[in-house]
Amino acid sequence: MSPTRARLAPFALTLAFTLAALGTAVLGTARAEATVQVEVRPAANGTVTVTPNAPGARSYSCHTTAAACTIAGVPGGLATVRFVPDGGGVAPAPHTVMIAPSGNVRLTVPSGR
Repeated sequence: MSPTRARLAPFALTLAFTLAALGTAVLGTARAEATVQVEVRPAANGTVTVTPNAPGARSYSCHTTAAACTIAGVPGGLATVRFVPDGGGVAPAPHTVMIAPSGNVRLTVPSGR
């Protein structure tokens, strides 16, 4: 091995480990998810659906009991929230919310009453 290659080998190894660590950190952040704690006001029971505003994103939903429910694993970013009351009542218009990239998110949804 030439002297130049011998000096560059430790640098190349350090660079490879740094890039691998950075890639892991970026991918870990991209997959962060939030737990959304939903409250419906004025109090009403029904189904709450959160749909991230990303192409092909799946929807996350829960059914309220005592006007509250929890949805786990919601990705952060802009999302559309819909509430459909039990018994087929009039549903309020969907609205856009910002979901934090991780942690617990408290979301108050209008019932349309």
